[in-house]
Amino acid sequence: MKRRAILSLALLLTAACASLPMNQSSSTTGDNSSSAPKFYATDYVLLSSPTQLRTVDESTTVYSLNVRGTLTNRGFYPIGKVEGHGELCADGKDWLSLSDLKIHKASEGGSPAAPYLLGCASNSGFKPATRDIVMPNS
Repeated sequence: MKRRAILSLALLLTAACASLPMNQSSSTTGDNSSSAPKFYATDYVLLSSPTQLRTVDESTTVYSLNVRGTLTNRGFYPIGKVEGHGELCADGKDWLSLSDLKIHKASEGGSPAAPYLLGCASNSGFKPATRDIVMPNS
């Protein structure tokens, strides 16, 4: 009986942890209205080379366009908006899938799945059309 209870508890904890980000804090927002965990950016994607995930180093400033976030069991999860300095493209119809860091061209067809960033794909990387990231509905 005791062994069965321990196994059930272990299974429950495994299932609960499988859907959580790899890096999070259990602290809540200042207004105490939500018990949702607060996420911290541990990684970032430099939009000039968007297929690579880089580790945040607080001692170094990133000036180019980038997206900060954290790696989860479902891929990269962005936190906030596009940061940094750089040109935006005017009529972005391509998209950067942030969960798997793949660039998709509008001419290929298909539709994006959140989280993603609309913009223009080029040989020199990806230029966003806006600083806003399309996030999944939760």
